[in-house]
Amino acid sequence: MIKDRIEIDLPEYLHLLTGHYDKDPGYRSIREKGTDDWLVIATLGGSGRFGSGDDAILTRRLDVVLTRPGVAHDYGSAPGADHWELLWAHFQPRPHWYNWLIWSAGDGPMAVRLSEERWEQALACLRRSHQLASSTQTHGLDFAMNALEEMILVCHSQVMQAQPTMDERITSVLQYIHSHLTEKVSVQLLADMTALSPSRLAHLFQKQVGVAPMQYLDLQRIERSKLLLERTSSGIKHIAEEVGMDPVYFSLRFKQHTGVSPRRYRQRALTGEQHA
Repeated sequence: MIKDRIEIDLPEYLHLLTGHYDKDPGYRSIREKGTDDWLVIATLGGSGRFGSGDDAILTRRLDVVLTRPGVAHDYGSAPGADHWELLWAHFQPRPHWYNWLIWSAGDGPMAVRLSEERWEQALACLRRSHQLASSTQTHGLDFAMNALEEMILVCHSQVMQAQPTMDERITSVLQYIHSHLTEKVSVQLLADMTALSPSRLAHLFQKQVGVAPMQYLDLQRIERSKLLLERTSSGIKHIAEEVGMDPVYFSLRFKQHTGVSPRRYRQRALTGEQHA
């Protein structure tokens, strides 16, 4: 993941940060190096723009745009639009979400236009997630993540209507990674499983999953460690070993991914704190 929380116009948060804006003409947000999380934006009214020039994506009602970590942000009100109303969520996916976050090939933002029925479903979920994320009710954040998960699923179901399913070789690699998080895994080992060269596997994996194979493995290990930090009293060293990582490397990668140390993450999780 990115070494720092890029473009610190975002506060530190635990799992999910949401918002609802109605922006005037000329609104623009630029983060040249992107952020270390995922960003999903639904256009509720007016028109938005993602990117620039011939590659720009123009959005309106029914459109949802998803941006991966590390992808440059350049979005705002579309040229000529009188406003842009958007509902957004910055989030760290749960480990099992990644297959649902592949909406298109390429390195830029990924857009999907929903059917009217799916739009109503997705919007209701995202609104509920936004409401719950800022609530103080018991398990509010967990409920908010559940609502966001449903929204992601609705969008992915629309994507799957227009796209072929994931390459079976990549599916087998994902299954292997999830089943062997605590073991030593290399690109060469994964390539041998799929009868692909390491470079070809890495390229295909990056295209279909959005991150490199070893980065994906690290992400799954970090996500697993979050659950252990939240739900057990195990020591940091023991948790690192449980997810197959050297304790020093684990602490480094954990902070790169979340912006806080494992110890600080546990403290925030125990107190229900979402912002620094």
